[in-house]
Amino acid sequence: MGIFVSNAFSLSMLGALPPAGLTVKVRPLTLEEVKEVLSSSSFTSAVGHESTAAVLTTLLGLPVEARRVAITLSPGDRVIVFQLAVRLAEGQILTAEEVASLYQEGKATFVLVEVQE
Repeated sequence: MGIFVSNAFSLSMLGALPPAGLTVKVRPLTLEEVKEVLSSSSFTSAVGHESTAAVLTTLLGLPVEARRVAITLSPGDRVIVFQLAVRLAEGQILTAEEVASLYQEGKATFVLVEVQE
């Protein structure tokens, strides 16, 4: 059972052919709840952008490294997703200031994704 931090969630994280019967639960988290979960457990970063990793490091007070990696989730795994609520233009890369501004404007939030059998 692992904990991941990511800037996106995709069904492909469940494997090429996800097994039948998996349940994916999704719920919003406050910044304080995210800090509580991550401060008491080790986690793996799958944050694909330097600017997002920098903002998360500042918000959480924990080092979040930029690691553009694919993850495959199993039952029991949890992903804390820093989810933007806006659609970016194709190929658009945000600066750390832009990411922080979206968060401050309520256009980015934390979501917990839990994989269950």
